[in-house]
Amino acid sequence: MLAIDGRITEAMQVRFMHIKQYDLPHTWRIENRLLEYAVIWLIEAGALEIEADGDRLHSQAGDLLCLASGTKLSARAKTASLRILSLNYEAAFPLAVNSSTSTSRSSKWGGSLRLPLHCGPDTAAELAAVMRGMRADAAADTAGRPLLLQAGLLRLLGLMAVGREADAEAGQTDTRVREAIAHMTSRPGAAWTVQQLAEAVRISGPHLRKLFLRDTGLPPLQYLHQLKATMAMRRLAASSERVSEIGYTLGYADANYFARMFKKWVGLSPQEYRKQHRDWMQSDQKEADIN
Repeated sequence: MLAIDGRITEAMQVRFMHIKQYDLPHTWRIENRLLEYAVIWLIEAGALEIEADGDRLHSQAGDLLCLASGTKLSARAKTASLRILSLNYEAAFPLAVNSSTSTSRSSKWGGSLRLPLHCGPDTAAELAAVMRGMRADAAADTAGRPLLLQAGLLRLLGLMAVGREADAEAGQTDTRVREAIAHMTSRPGAAWTVQQLAEAVRISGPHLRKLFLRDTGLPPLQYLHQLKATMAMRRLAASSERVSEIGYTLGYADANYFARMFKKWVGLSPQEYRKQHRDWMQSDQKEADIN
């Protein structure tokens, strides 16, 4: 998860797909299924055993499971009957995850938000209530149904993100990762290397990379690129700063290079992004350019 001053969630694109209740027999099983979309399962009754990307766990009534797109999943019923409320959705960022090797303008949402695979009944109660409300909305034949379902999904993910942030503040994210993120956030224009960040938090470069991958889902410099992109998007939308000034404070002396990198990250030029997302209360102010 990005630091509070640069939450990547502001750039996330989310689309509700469907929600459905399944009543499954004791013979039900899935073997090595690669999930094309993100899935949330609420276990309404019974119990099951799953293996998700090598992680195994038993889940029972009241538990909630969060499965990211791309997860390799195996699962089987452990009781005579099993009832699951299943929610499918798409979530992606308009940023290239591997900017050195990928030309894609969007990336599947995976480790950046770091939602837990498993939530027990105590922590899942509020989330379960939202999902059951969405199931009721899905059954209603009203013009507002798509909006209600999309709103329900956003609330569900928002509650999960708040819970994940609380976990991080309670110490589940390594203190050296948080310290490195604080250095990035305070000096986003610095020409950081992994070794410099590692020295700043008093560990080796390979160890810092390992901790970042575990706690954020991204290596340090890739995390920094997403942090810079998010900072640029916020400033373009909320201010009338010149694009060149924004790029310079983020470490790009060449405004044209910054504009090219921004378009590679986001899929829009800085001017296009500002036009689409700027605060309408400031819309009568002069548009900034890259000169």
